[in-house]
Amino acid sequence: MLQHDVTDADDTHRDYYTIAFPRPAVGVVARHGTDILLIRQYRFIVDEYVWAIPSGGVDEEETPVDAARRELEEETGYTAKHMDPLMHCYASYGCSNQRFEIFIANDVAPISSGFDRSEVLQVRWFRRNEIVDLVKRNGIVDNLSLSPILLTLMRGGQC
Repeated sequence: MLQHDVTDADDTHRDYYTIAFPRPAVGVVARHGTDILLIRQYRFIVDEYVWAIPSGGVDEEETPVDAARRELEEETGYTAKHMDPLMHCYASYGCSNQRFEIFIANDVAPISSGFDRSEVLQVRWFRRNEIVDLVKRNGIVDNLSLSPILLTLMRGGQC
C-alpha cells in the first residue's frame, strides 16, 4: 500500500492510499460459438457467491498470454487453441494501478485434470440469452468480468 499527499483543487492537502501491483493480471472470455464459460466462486471480501470469467495474476517470467492459458486451465479445466487479445482494463483505478489484459479463448476443449476445486465451485457454459439475462439481473457483479462480456456481446460473438 502506498500513501500519497494529494492536493485538491482548493489547495487542501489530504492523504490518499493506493495499492501498486508490479505486474498485470489477466482475464479470459472463453467461447464456444456464442456461448461463454463462467466460473462460480465465493469471494470472502464481499461475502458473495459470484459468476465471473477466469482471471488471475501474471507470474514473474510469464507472459500475459501464457498466464491467460494457465488461468483458463486451472480455473475451468479447459484449454484453448486460440488465445487472442480483446481489451485491457483497470479493476479500480481509483485505488490501484492493477491493469488486466483480457483475452478471448476460442476452440476450447476440456483437459483431463479438471479445475481447481479449492478456488472454483462450479464451471458452466452459458448461452448468449442466459448471459444477457444474468447481466440484466445483476448476476455478474465485478467489472473485470462485466466489461469484456458486454464487449463480446456487443460484437455479436465476433472478435
